[in-house]
Amino acid sequence: MLDVLYQLFAAVCGQNPGHTWAPGGIWLPCCQRCTGLYVGAGVAALLHVWLRPRLTNRFLEIHGAFLMAMAPFGFHWVAQGPALRTASGALFGFAVVTFLWLPLSSHFTFHVSRPGVWAYFLILGGTLILLPLAASMGGTFAAYALSALVAWGAAALFALVAADVILGLRGVLCWLRRLPPSRAPA
Repeated sequence: MLDVLYQLFAAVCGQNPGHTWAPGGIWLPCCQRCTGLYVGAGVAALLHVWLRPRLTNRFLEIHGAFLMAMAPFGFHWVAQGPALRTASGALFGFAVVTFLWLPLSSHFTFHVSRPGVWAYFLILGGTLILLPLAASMGGTFAAYALSALVAWGAAALFALVAADVILGLRGVLCWLRRLPPSRAPA
């Protein structure tokens, strides 16, 4: 199974051995930053479905800052080690999912009490701490669990992009139906 993941992620990740976690001696299917990105995206997708945090201006500003923070890290303007590469990827994954979730959020309104945005940020913080720890100190179980989380995060991102494209196409079709019929010259 890991061989399939290596091949799939080779298309989107450089898989630099110097920047790839190997818990228990098993190489993860993508580099440290991509591991953070996909695990962060997977966790964020679950949190958006489960907690449905209110996407207030402040919440979106914070996630916009997570997106912008990727520039200095991604362009290597900041010295960074494995944990920082993984954490910056995770923050980016949380932000990407939040903005991909935005068009879908109005379609998932349930009238149940929410644990609050504090739970979302508590779990985000736990992800930033536990992910590098599991990758650096975990054994073979951690390698397989992290590989599964990476695959889940990639699938969640794919599903969110597909859902947004479908919503966009639906909106275009609705808009086209509202246009008055054109009159052909006689």
